[in-house]
Parts: sequence; structure tokens; C-alpha cells
Amino acid sequence: MDDLRDIPTNLFTGLLGVGKTTAILDLIQRKSASEKWAVLVNEFGDVPIDQAVFEDAGDDTISIKEVAGGCLCCTAGVPLQVALTLLLRQTRPDRLLIEMSGMGHPGFVLRSLWEGRFENVVDLKATLCLVDPRDFEDAEIRESQTFQDQIHLADVFVTTKTDLCDSDLVTECVNWARSLFPPKRLVVQTERGRLDAAWLDLESHADQAPLFHPAHDEARGHHHEPEADLEIAIGRPHRAENDGFDHRACGWIFDQAESFDEELLLECLSEDDDIVRIKGVFRTGGEWILLNRAGEEIETRPTAYCRDSRVEVITRERHPDWARLEQRLLECRRPQPVASG
Repeated sequence: MDDLRDIPTNLFTGLLGVGKTTAILDLIQRKSASEKWAVLVNEFGDVPIDQAVFEDAGDDTISIKEVAGGCLCCTAGVPLQVALTLLLRQTRPDRLLIEMSGMGHPGFVLRSLWEGRFENVVDLKATLCLVDPRDFEDAEIRESQTFQDQIHLADVFVTTKTDLCDSDLVTECVNWARSLFPPKRLVVQTERGRLDAAWLDLESHADQAPLFHPAHDEARGHHHEPEADLEIAIGRPHRAENDGFDHRACGWIFDQAESFDEELLLECLSEDDDIVRIKGVFRTGGEWILLNRAGEEIETRPTAYCRDSRVEVITRERHPDWARLEQRLLECRRPQPVASG
């Protein structure tokens, strides 16, 4: 990568469901058509979903690569370095955006970017931390080490989903952010994932030390079987489980021929109060939908993705019954057409 230098790079952090993907999609849709951007996405679970999400914004000026099965800070650096090296060599982007898992500690990633093999390749700009005021309101979340260091190491504090929160709570969250030391370069409010592209070019305080040492051993490492080699058939989806950071995740990939009833899916995936995040893409007859749940909020929208139905569920429950949920998902399928003789 000797000929790649000073690529403007931004890290996006924040807990599960705060809207990082939505914000990046919005920035992509408003970027200059003459610029080529690369996006490295980290997912906690083993079934990649965000590739499907970003395909809706896809053109030949956007390149997406995923690292699944844990957070970038807890995979010994190798997955990050390999994925990033391939992405940069293949795309030679004008800008690089890195979206971390909601459980991810940014300290290791930031250090990997501003020193070592990527020191001269990337020009590390502002790290943006997105915060839902309802997470800030929860004392257990507010006092967690990951939450504190995501904010401590950020240059820009973005209060998100303000249209869904009580105005007094939004004010309290913003005032708290403005009282932090060292101070943030910028404390802003937004809704529906709308970020000002100018924030990306603010300078970084990347050499700032974290408050806590990243807990690199908390998440399990995984070997990821190539999707082309997965054994999937009608009624027998591929299932992949993962756990760490006091969360459990399970993902499913279904046979390409299977189709789902949207109303039954919404009923099935709205029930469990311990679920903190669901991302999925489903074939519903002749259409495809992207299903997104953060906390108790669940929504669907059309998507351009049309290869297979897949979903990733993340929960706080200590012993989730994944087999039961799988059966419930299978019960949401539409009947298979009867082949004519």
C-alpha cells in the first residue's frame, strides 16, 4: 500500500440501535458523485446483514466490506488489518468510513489507525459517537466502560433520535455532553440519521488514552465458513450463534426459494422484551423487505437486496431458546408452490 496515502478516515461508534448505519447511508446518498468511498462494517453476529442494507445505496462509487462475529477491538487486530488492507487496495477510495459494532471499544481500532502499518495510509479525522438519550438515561448503560470510552474517545458527540425522546431528556443529555472533560470538538443533535458532512473533516484527538483497558478477551473468536459452502435447504436454514459482552446473538440464512409473511414476521420479532437489536432482510412474495428493530421500535421498508432471506438477533437474555425462535421464524413462511406435474 505504499502508493496509498492520507485517505480521510472516520470512525463511527455508539451502542446497538443508535443509528450508525442510517447515518452512514445518509452521508453516502449526499456525497459528491465524483468521490469514491469505502465502508468497513463490523457486526457482532456471524450472519452478515449490513451488506444487504448498503446495497440500496450501491453504485460503483461505494465499496462495502464486513467483518462479522465479534467487535474489531477484540479480534487480535488480524481481521481488521486484513479486511482494511483488501478494501483499500481494491477500491483506492477518496474516503474511508468505519462502523464499529455497538459492543465495540474504539481504543484498539484508533491506535491501529494512527500508528503502525496504516499510519501514513489513512488521515484519521473525527471519530463520531452517536448516543440515544434513552441509553444515557439508563444508569447501568451510562456507567458501563464501553459506553464511557466510546464517548471519551469521540471528537463529535451526536445526540440521535431526538424526535423520539422527551425534550427535557434530550437537553439533559446534551448538557452532560458539554460538561465532559476533555471537551468534545462538537456536541450536536440530530434526528433520522442526518449528519453534516462537514463534521467528517474535523481533526481527531486519536492519541487520547482510553479511560479503561479494552477487554479483548470478552468476545469469542470465530472461524467463518464461506457462505458458498453452507448447507441450506428449504426448512433447514443455516444457524450461527455468537456471544460476548453479556449479549447473545444468533443469525439465520434461509433457502433462496423461501418466502415470508410480513405480518407474521412483525408479530414474531416484536415479542421478546430482552431483544436489543434485530436486522434482517426477507423475501415476501415478489417483494423484499429490510426489517430493523432497535429496542422496542420495529420497522420495515423495501430493499433492493434479493438473494436470500437472512436475519440476526441480539439479546440480553442469558439462555435464549434459539431453536424455538427458529421454529417461529419457519412458521412465518408462505406455503411453497406446488410443482405441476
